[in-house]
Amino acid sequence: MLVTKLSRFFYHIFTYLVSPLLILHLILRSASDRRYINRISERFGFYEKENDKKSIWVHAVSYGEVNAAQTLVSSLLNENPNHQVIFTCTTPTGSALIEELFKDKVINVYLPYDLKGPVKRFFQWAKPKVAIIIETEIWPNIFHYCGRKEIPLILASACISDDSMRKYSFLFRLFKDSVSQGIVVASQTQEDAQKFISLGAKKERTFVTGNLKFDTEINLSSSMDTEVFRNEIINKRFSWTAGSTHEGEEVEAIMAHRLIIESIPDALLILAPRKPERFQTVSKILDQSGLSHCKWSESKDKEIKSDVLLVDTLGDLLFFYSVSKVSFVGGSLFDIGGHNLIEPGILMKPILTGPKLDNVHEIADQFKLNQAIIIVKDHKDIANSILELVNDNDKCIKMTNNARTIIEKNKGSKEKILQLIRPLMDLH
Repeated sequence: MLVTKLSRFFYHIFTYLVSPLLILHLILRSASDRRYINRISERFGFYEKENDKKSIWVHAVSYGEVNAAQTLVSSLLNENPNHQVIFTCTTPTGSALIEELFKDKVINVYLPYDLKGPVKRFFQWAKPKVAIIIETEIWPNIFHYCGRKEIPLILASACISDDSMRKYSFLFRLFKDSVSQGIVVASQTQEDAQKFISLGAKKERTFVTGNLKFDTEINLSSSMDTEVFRNEIINKRFSWTAGSTHEGEEVEAIMAHRLIIESIPDALLILAPRKPERFQTVSKILDQSGLSHCKWSESKDKEIKSDVLLVDTLGDLLFFYSVSKVSFVGGSLFDIGGHNLIEPGILMKPILTGPKLDNVHEIADQFKLNQAIIIVKDHKDIANSILELVNDNDKCIKMTNNARTIIEKNKGSKEKILQLIRPLMDLH
């Protein structure tokens, strides 16, 4: 107990010492995305939005986690019409997606930094009846405050990587105290459940509920009809989408497209970088590539004749997956760890992705085992695989059917998590 108290004391000191660096971080990030300097007060527990009643609090760190949480949040809204839902995140892209998905149905704010004062102010303002944190976010002060105030806390679709395990074990006693605060762990896999138990989660409160991403509901919110895009905007050209790309991957996609247009001269690459702050950088790369390109923000409703379409808007990636013949999912050629493979699978598109899939290894392993995905290591692999799929429709059908079978088999995580949440709502 004494060691835990000392660990918490030193954690408080450390977090306050680094707090000026947190502000500096926001300022530096704002150089590429001005939204980072908006609503800074929220990151320190000061909120302009009013909340005058007890709430259901849901936290998802960024765009991908918000997207995974949307079906769960929709169900919580439907089942609890008399409760306010507070939906927090930590990034502007996550906040923008919450706004797009839910408008004024939820209170959309940033989660404060894990500093003692801001955390206390947040809980006094939010008055959560229950707290739900999506995937892996372990914050000692937030968890400790939930325990002190007897606020039920559920880690939903919880997963933990080996790197995170090593990080948490460095401050094992403090994190063990954090995850033992009476929380309910709804883990993605049995392996994840065992990792949380080793960190201090109670075995009787740890469950395997699967991955929320399998319950994704596709809503093509783009104002343009898919057939209009295919038939009129790109004039029935062959197109493939490289989505959620990171630094280095755009170059690989461009080099792959150079090889593809040797065989399909009018082929179109739809290039969608993951982070909006990189839109301008990728545009400059395209300027130097020798390929013609246009930006989606400037080309809507116009016929696209260029070699590459740069998607420089948010919320349109699923639309472009849906109109393309093949999807490459980025964050996977280098050390990012991969992104959502389920969305193009639901849209019945053959999927290519790189070998670096630590963030989505459970899904990727199932896709690989069932021949629902092609792993590529560089631009030559990408080009060769796409050209092979163009000439082998049977393989495309087999891949997409296999992906859909896996997705259908693994659905149901949302309902299992709701079954854990409902009794906790009744306790208060």
